[in-house]
Amino acid sequence: MKRIGLIVAILALALAVLGAAPVYRIKKVGKYPNFIALGPDGAKGYVTSYDTGELVEVDLIEKVVARSLFVGDNPLGVAVAEDGKSAYVACKGSATVAVVNLQDFSVEAQIKTGGAPSAIAFGPRGYRAFVTDYGRSRTGQLHIIDTRERKIETTINMGINPFGVVVSPISERAFVMCGGSNEVWVVDTNSLSVIKKIAVGEAPDGIAITPDGKRIFVANSGSNDVSVIDAQRNEVMITIPVGKSPFGVAMSPDGKRVFVVNAGSNSISILPTDLSSIQSQRFPVDKGPTDIKVMPDNRTVVVVTELTSSLYITEAP
Repeated sequence: MKRIGLIVAILALALAVLGAAPVYRIKKVGKYPNFIALGPDGAKGYVTSYDTGELVEVDLIEKVVARSLFVGDNPLGVAVAEDGKSAYVACKGSATVAVVNLQDFSVEAQIKTGGAPSAIAFGPRGYRAFVTDYGRSRTGQLHIIDTRERKIETTINMGINPFGVVVSPISERAFVMCGGSNEVWVVDTNSLSVIKKIAVGEAPDGIAITPDGKRIFVANSGSNDVSVIDAQRNEVMITIPVGKSPFGVAMSPDGKRVFVVNAGSNSISILPTDLSSIQSQRFPVDKGPTDIKVMPDNRTVVVVTELTSSLYITEAP
């Protein structure tokens, strides 16, 4: 009987371990952090601290804050160059884009944009950075920065409240969320013109594109759903319900799954990018999530939790 009891206890422990992935919390990641970018190998994370104006470097292996650097007032979007040597940070309050050397962790340049820059994405060859700008009036802009000269190459007028941007790895087209008009604007980066306006859900706040450039997932915080766009036809394929107030969106590096932050329900929704299922899988996270990234192993997620000023790290189901 004792032996049977021991076996049962071991099985129960094993099931408990298999059923619950370990959770790590890295605290004091600035104050009111918003967005995160990962280094190429996933060992480091770079988080914007909105209230302190800092870029915070986090060691994701040791699970500690490594360094912090003042980059400008109210930083929001951040993107890391493909070679991992620099990061571009959109500083809304100071109307600049800070260029940060990630090796010695210093600001090498401040590119003046005017308005209120909010999000950044690099083109596939790394020669250009695309920056959305709320503007100071009813309409905003998309700034295209020459990363070699570190200056604005051109500016294209956008719709109301342009917030997020992704760039196709295939065509170099830019897709810009205009939250004020519930649209995604398609920008031809060769002719520097808007070629299509795609209606999506209410109040789009997050956007991500698959590594093959075929599909775009847009989180609509006002309608609690995700619009899936065919990036070749530039039209919505399907709209999928998720949690409350979806915000940040991220792809797994292998392009098989998309992760959506449900800011209003403190959870993450997971969907297959091939749409083999439109029933999302969901798991809880800490209070106040805003952004998410997926590690190179395709299953470990790093979630920015604004209200706790921390990172929440776990393995997705």
